[in-house]
Amino acid sequence: MTEVGAFDIHVRPATRSDAPGIVWVSNSSVLPGEDAGFGGGIDSPFHDASALAALWRDPNVVGGEEVLVAEMGGRIVGCATVEDRGGELELVNIGVPLQLQGKGIGTILVRSVEERARVEGKQAVTAGTSRNAAGVAWKSLPWWQHLGYRVTHEEENEWTRSIGPGVREIRLRKELLTEGDPRG
Repeated sequence: MTEVGAFDIHVRPATRSDAPGIVWVSNSSVLPGEDAGFGGGIDSPFHDASALAALWRDPNVVGGEEVLVAEMGGRIVGCATVEDRGGELELVNIGVPLQLQGKGIGTILVRSVEERARVEGKQAVTAGTSRNAAGVAWKSLPWWQHLGYRVTHEEENEWTRSIGPGVREIRLRKELLTEGDPRG
């Protein structure tokens, strides 16, 4: 497949009927076992359509997170979950199927969340990725940094403890410039 253009991708709030497409994205975004030690294998409703539908709260909330999808030609090709954290939007999770990675879909999802955050007057978009017990960062860290996200710190928290001892979360932040901002 060739590089996709921004005009080919539409990001929108997910609906309950998107559950099978969201599950397809979640289940095809990493190789089997690739995320072991990074948070893979943790029970997630995003890996089973009936579990996802059971936890769905209209219009598009699962487990307190807003669900967004990226569509191309009427097909779901990416998904993200977002939490409003007051002055920031947290991009909790993002997924694009392996065969579509590197084509700009994830970047379009992130830019869509950033634009929404700007419109809502948020100061930043935050995200996290993991570092396994051996000290290896998950493969997405360089991608986040390429998109302008800076590592603020690493921490152990409830999520990392659920993965295993020694796992840390790498916290990332991108400050947003707004109109009239003297830095912009």
